[in-house]
Amino acid sequence: MPSKEIDYLAEFFERFSELIFYNDRIIPFFTDSNIYYFNTSLLDSSSQTLRSIKLCCSIGSFSDANTLIRKFRDDLLLYVYILSIIDTRKPFIEEDIKNLNIENPEEFVDSFSKIRINSIMTDDEKAVTAWFSNTVSDISKSLRRKLEFENYMKIIKQNPQISQIIEQYNLQNYWETLRKRLNDYVHNNGVRFSLHNSIRVNDKNLDVHLKNINTRTFYIASFFIVVLLMVDSSLIASTDYIDHLDCNLEPPEDSQYFVASFIQHFIDTRITRLHPEIKQYLIDNNNFKMKIE
Repeated sequence: MPSKEIDYLAEFFERFSELIFYNDRIIPFFTDSNIYYFNTSLLDSSSQTLRSIKLCCSIGSFSDANTLIRKFRDDLLLYVYILSIIDTRKPFIEEDIKNLNIENPEEFVDSFSKIRINSIMTDDEKAVTAWFSNTVSDISKSLRRKLEFENYMKIIKQNPQISQIIEQYNLQNYWETLRKRLNDYVHNNGVRFSLHNSIRVNDKNLDVHLKNINTRTFYIASFFIVVLLMVDSSLIASTDYIDHLDCNLEPPEDSQYFVASFIQHFIDTRITRLHPEIKQYLIDNNNFKMKIE
């Protein structure tokens, strides 16, 4: 049943959000005047968007479903984009960091207290700050454009491993085809896209529409996990390590590198469909050396 795949993906992102929460992952973003914490709201929203896509399909509103697929894509890529900006942000003056004296406790406290916040921010950092502070409508048009799909991809591709994956495993062709098709639905580029919002049960192309929904959501979700593993693969860690600590037990050796079982299942059953060799690349190159099997 086509709906089973949507249900699976919705539950997957719900569980992924819970995993990050249970692992007590705190991701701070230091600006020139504030500290924000990156939570899982985008993942939670993506899970709900998938359920909305299913509801649209159930009433034959496939134009609306595809419009929501673009939202699904943009929210997941926004998540990776923000992670990338947080990762590259230098929150403190580097000279102050170099002057830290970790050998003498008293001098360390003194030098640590003198660390200054880096007040210089890139345009991408300013855009992310506006997103965190809910002030996107107040920033300039040029900065708002940083919070668009084209810029997300530009920043993400600056990671050489992500660029290599896209090129080596030929992910770009379908990604570009998908971009154009989703834009057609969002901008209603032709009467047929309007007609796709009134598909009846006896429509001869119903199975094709349902198959397209599954293919598009599967590809976006899989692409998201692939690029995420190059930016912050520690997010897929199982709870084994922290569970042992919570129970005052010695964690198993290297358990901080164990991968949550439902993530492993997704890699085995979904990501491998992108390309038969891509799993080995993820094993060898995920940035925190998580033990993908």
